[in-house]
Amino acid sequence: MSQTKSLKVNSVINIIKTVLSIIFPLITFPYASRVLGVNGIGRVDYANSISNYFVLFAELGITTYAVREGAKIRENKEQLNQLCSEIVIINSISTAVAYTGLVLCSFLPVLKNYQNILLLCGTTMIFNLIGVNWIFNIFEDYVYITVRTFVFQVLALICMFCFVRSSDDYIIYAGLVVMANVGSNIFNIFYKRKYIKLFGRKHYELKKHLPPILIIFGMSVASQIYLNMDTTMIGAMKGETEVGLYSAAVKLNRTLTTLISSACTVLIPRLSYYIKQGMEKEYKEIIYNAVNYLIGLAIPCAFGFILLSNELITIFSGAEFQNAVPIMCILSPNIVLSAINGLLVFQIFVPFGKEKDTLISTIAGACVNMVFNFVLIIPYGARGAAVATIIAEGTVYLILSIKMRRFYRNVKLYGELWKYFVAGLGMFAVGLYIRTFNLTIIPSICVTVLSCVVVYFILLNILNAKIIRLATAALLRKKRRFASCHRLRPSSCISSIRSATCSTKSAFF
Repeated sequence: MSQTKSLKVNSVINIIKTVLSIIFPLITFPYASRVLGVNGIGRVDYANSISNYFVLFAELGITTYAVREGAKIRENKEQLNQLCSEIVIINSISTAVAYTGLVLCSFLPVLKNYQNILLLCGTTMIFNLIGVNWIFNIFEDYVYITVRTFVFQVLALICMFCFVRSSDDYIIYAGLVVMANVGSNIFNIFYKRKYIKLFGRKHYELKKHLPPILIIFGMSVASQIYLNMDTTMIGAMKGETEVGLYSAAVKLNRTLTTLISSACTVLIPRLSYYIKQGMEKEYKEIIYNAVNYLIGLAIPCAFGFILLSNELITIFSGAEFQNAVPIMCILSPNIVLSAINGLLVFQIFVPFGKEKDTLISTIAGACVNMVFNFVLIIPYGARGAAVATIIAEGTVYLILSIKMRRFYRNVKLYGELWKYFVAGLGMFAVGLYIRTFNLTIIPSICVTVLSCVVVYFILLNILNAKIIRLATAALLRKKRRFASCHRLRPSSCISSIRSATCSTKSAFF
């Protein structure tokens, strides 16, 4: 395996890509929510929540399976070409069936008014098929993915301000969202030739891939149920206005969760390789550091989410969405739960081939979410759906933790959890005190964030938290490297820096 692709570099690049993906809705949603209104946003998100089920069927869990299996054989061109060709064939069949199903469902009386927007949102599955993004994940080519995504998001942003000008432009808005998220996949048609050659054989073995793919698919279905079912059920039981309020809170919540988890998504191919090679020590080191990174960021973000909920909603969505503030506060624990569950699933269970265990936990979470939605949405609306989401995520975490002990023993992942929680409580207290000053929106955000960040890291330093130790060690290593460069010849110095940059070990991974 090539060691030239540093996990640190990959993580940073993926964070940049994620930040760019986050910037687009952070800019466009405040504009769109004011132009389209609560009903317009609710209309788009309701249609999108329905089309997502068909997109999910089209994907079948192929991305996760392909990255895991492809990473194991990526140095064998012949085997990799065979694998990729077989996966593309399976994906083509599933996409054709899924989009046909979406077309037929769009004619149902209950969805007749959403027909155009449903079919437009459904084109996501076609872009995913032709894009084969998982190929670039196998080879950890995150630079290309980032640059390509950035170009299309800029184009979508420009088009947003040019063409979305009234409440009747919600279809244009939906199309531009699709363009920003997956439109850049068109470039992949040509760029993928750098890594693979598809359909070079006459005989393909498709059946052997179906059992693991279907297990991952089942896991994805269950997961999407409690990710999207909330919106669908709110729309059916309470109407578009409640959907709009819920969507405003959920978008902000998922934005933070995605940003926090982004650095860890690049780990799957590397972890799969370590397990294949029996490199247990390296695997455990990465996992332990990743857990500390996630918890160290997720806990203060959850507290900050509560402190700044009013300001964030006002800036992000407008005064019309103020009723979404309580929903944001209820959803704040989801920032921690979702980040940890994502790590457990994709960095521990999937690399170990434990998809069945993950499937059980996600089905349980989906069932719990559905039951509590039925019970809570009618009396409490979107707030009830938020409570149901937290209960579902907690259920998934509990089951995953129990099952993990059966195959991943003698590992203390959460030994320093209390340190991050104590530091988070300290910064939360400081934030509450600052709130008593009754500052205007921008000064309130700036003073609160700055004060809380300083207090949080001071407390972490006092408690000697792992994330502080990792950062300190990284700074000391860099200091020693640069100091040694002054004692080396220029050529040796350059070689030393290059070696340090390409190292697979970093401060966090």
